[in-house]
Amino acid sequence: MRFGGHNKYRSAVATVATRETWYSELSIDSSGALGTNGLAIDGDTLYLKSAGGCSLQALDIACTGKVGLKAAVLPSSTGRLVDWSTATHDEHLVAAGDEHGVVAVWKNRIPQLTIPAHSAACASVQFHPTVADILVTASNTGAAGELKLWSIDPAASTAIWQTTVASAIHSISVRGDGALVAASTSSGTCTIYDPRQPANSVVGTTAAFHAADRPTRVLWLGEKPYLLSTGLTKMRERSAALWDQRSLTRPLASLLLQPSTKPLLPLYDEDTQLAYLVEKGDSLVRWVDADPSSAKPLSELGSVSLPAQIAGCALLPKRRLKVMNGEIARVHLVVESPGAGTGASIIPVAHVAPRRSYLDFHSDLFPDTRAPLPAQTLGQWVANEDARVPRMSLDPTKAEESLASLRQARGVQTQATNASSSHTLTPDPALACSISTTTGHTDDKDKAVSCELSRSGLICTQAAELPLVPRLESTTSSTPSSVASKRTATLGAGGSGTKTTTAAEPSLEQQSMSTTRRLFSKPDHARFKYLEGFPYRPTDHFISLPDLNTRFPQENDPLRVSAKFIVFSCAGVGGQVGVVRRDSPGRVPAKLARIVHGADVVSMEFDPFDEAVLATAGTDCKLQMWRIPDSPLNDESLFELEEYIHVTADRVHQIRFHPCAKGIIAVLASDAGQQAIYVYHGLVLHFIVGRCDDGIHSFAWSPNGEQIALTTKKSKQVQVYDARTQELLSKGPSMNSIRPCRIAWLGDSQLCLAGFGPGSQRELAIYSAEDLSRPVAKAAIDIGPGVLVPIVDYD
Repeated sequence: MRFGGHNKYRSAVATVATRETWYSELSIDSSGALGTNGLAIDGDTLYLKSAGGCSLQALDIACTGKVGLKAAVLPSSTGRLVDWSTATHDEHLVAAGDEHGVVAVWKNRIPQLTIPAHSAACASVQFHPTVADILVTASNTGAAGELKLWSIDPAASTAIWQTTVASAIHSISVRGDGALVAASTSSGTCTIYDPRQPANSVVGTTAAFHAADRPTRVLWLGEKPYLLSTGLTKMRERSAALWDQRSLTRPLASLLLQPSTKPLLPLYDEDTQLAYLVEKGDSLVRWVDADPSSAKPLSELGSVSLPAQIAGCALLPKRRLKVMNGEIARVHLVVESPGAGTGASIIPVAHVAPRRSYLDFHSDLFPDTRAPLPAQTLGQWVANEDARVPRMSLDPTKAEESLASLRQARGVQTQATNASSSHTLTPDPALACSISTTTGHTDDKDKAVSCELSRSGLICTQAAELPLVPRLESTTSSTPSSVASKRTATLGAGGSGTKTTTAAEPSLEQQSMSTTRRLFSKPDHARFKYLEGFPYRPTDHFISLPDLNTRFPQENDPLRVSAKFIVFSCAGVGGQVGVVRRDSPGRVPAKLARIVHGADVVSMEFDPFDEAVLATAGTDCKLQMWRIPDSPLNDESLFELEEYIHVTADRVHQIRFHPCAKGIIAVLASDAGQQAIYVYHGLVLHFIVGRCDDGIHSFAWSPNGEQIALTTKKSKQVQVYDARTQELLSKGPSMNSIRPCRIAWLGDSQLCLAGFGPGSQRELAIYSAEDLSRPVAKAAIDIGPGVLVPIVDYD
């Protein structure tokens, strides 16, 4: 009996993955609710919140390395995401709740439906472990909270149960058999609910082991009647407690750790009965024995340290482990900036049980685990029928066959149950969610195809037996009465989900096209609404630019880039322009190649038809065309002056090449108190456009080269001229400020203005070129002294 009661996994060793196998250079938003883990994993995808906070990033587990720019984006509603989770019974199914209380569901990275679940932020979201159609959500309003269970079946998406909680909810957890729901609250206690007993749903409440008004978490230990809670003591010591559901007056065991203000994130593996305690905000991960029958529950078995602060964590599903290497668990940890300029990373930490040999499958280490299948239907669960999730073998020689047989048996069982069961769940009309018109039913031949770019190329993942689900429309108010009043005729008067339409049934192809059109063609939304920018890695930066001119005119850019070269204005006499090759990143040498104009340079542009030709304009009213040699550049490089134009004016302000015709360049110049745009072809001045006494901020060619748009200073106008006839086509009010205003074309029919409003408010405005009387759209960006530079990608 010397070794009785000890966990057989106590000798497991944790190994932090090498940097080559990290998921690095990620741009994330680490803020979130107290109940969120900051990371979710399904069969082959990692989900974490993007930098903007309003979308999820989806990373392929098989693709490691610098994957920040390769992450797929799952757009959500207009609010910032608070919590998200994946389904254990269905791979590639993920749900997320945002700050407006709206819950969005994706399948195979395709949006399926949205549910206006709460009137406040959705603090926690979890899928039911045994029923495929149930989602558990929590929200807080002031000092109180509410719990809801939702049916996400498109035929009747309703809140089938809800309850109020006296304290704010920090986290929720559903027991492995789906019978009970636990919620940790701001009072330092955990309350257990039975959602199938609406009259008296409270089963019990733990003692106040953790301090009030401190972050708390709760986690069921699989299907067992035991809970694991974490929190802080009054002295801010991190603490963990193991509870027996049948006696909640005191914990079975407890653990105290070092003081901190951040929560302790618990993860649990029911196959090994190990709990992983992740110290958010620190760099340490502990694993403890969470077996209530062991000699010392919650005794620490080991720990591992990471190179940076931890922001999130998740366990990889057991069926994805390398069992033939003895890997009993793999924890993925989100860390913030493990190195200078590297961005966030996800670091896998493998836990391996040592064995003399790994040639054979060790069945004592790997018992049968949960299969990615539901255990029962919603009707069975409501009828208080208990069911366990089917289990599959982890033996590589049997795993696929085991899962296939379970899927086949589950399919036959589901069909038999649906045919024999007469129970129909009738949703409460006061809690109903508004549903858009359905597209009819689909058969097993419907397949949703999700195409994603990976490191190896274009991968098309085909998900069979996936009917396209109609989207639930968000309502303006999530109160029960307003939601119920917006239910459409798709649901019957009693909410049973019976179809009442009398029109002819559309064909399967029409149904799929209609559903796809609703899913992907959202009006008034840009295709690239959720586009995010990521900086290149530091090795691709150009640093230590010598003598950069910080007094360059605000209406022009001191930096220009072509396909081969980067040029920038340098301080000093003679109008110097530094030249660097784009294929030579790193520290720019002090003795770099320089073009000397002869007078202070005020504007410079690359020829759009020759990437090696640079035009410079100086205070001496001279326009010079320089050819940059296609060879390594240094301080002894020589530049050929190809063309020289002397502008007959007092001062030159801007130059712009014609976008369609080679050799044509427009020059904004002032002469005798007037400003105008001089259009040259070679050395010949062809015509003058937009002569005015008010002064001109900036001008731009239209993409087709037929029109010129400009903004004036004193009169604060935007004007459009015909470039050939010099005729004024239209004009209208510009920005309400005399400060610099930039202009750019958005195609051939729209203009974008970037300037200032009253009180240094930086603004953007979009105009129609045919009607400049008022902007089509206008938005205030922020308050600042710098000039906004609009850069347009016409593609």
